[in-house]
Amino acid sequence: MTRIVRTARLHEPQSDVIARLQEFFSQRPQLQVRALGSSTARVDVRYSLLYDWTSIAPPRGGMAFAWRPAWHGFPSFGATLTVRTVGEETELVLEGSYEPPGGVVGRLFDRVVGQKLAARTMDALLDQLAHNARGSDLVPPKGATE
Repeated sequence: MTRIVRTARLHEPQSDVIARLQEFFSQRPQLQVRALGSSTARVDVRYSLLYDWTSIAPPRGGMAFAWRPAWHGFPSFGATLTVRTVGEETELVLEGSYEPPGGVVGRLFDRVVGQKLAARTMDALLDQLAHNARGSDLVPPKGATE
């Protein structure tokens, strides 16, 4: 199992960001995500809102979603998009995992190349989500693979 985490910050209130993200996903049951170079892959998206039940009035704290690529050479992907307030900004944390297809050869490919491709794809998705969720400038994505 490969796990990747990417983040971005927006200069928007958390409630506005979550509302725009919910609208974004509800209008797009399928997305085109960047795959290799300028090529894209069509993915079917399922999402659900997550709530922070540790607070008295539970705010919407993010979204869980999954995608299944149309081309089976790419793995299915499950992720959580957490939306939280950090100072005067809202931080998007995209945390996802997938099982590389192809057995031993697929895992080797994933270690050498696949994780980098997945991280770039997640950056592109996070940038697309942030672009649709913001009304002001985006602090560039940052992240780490694990």
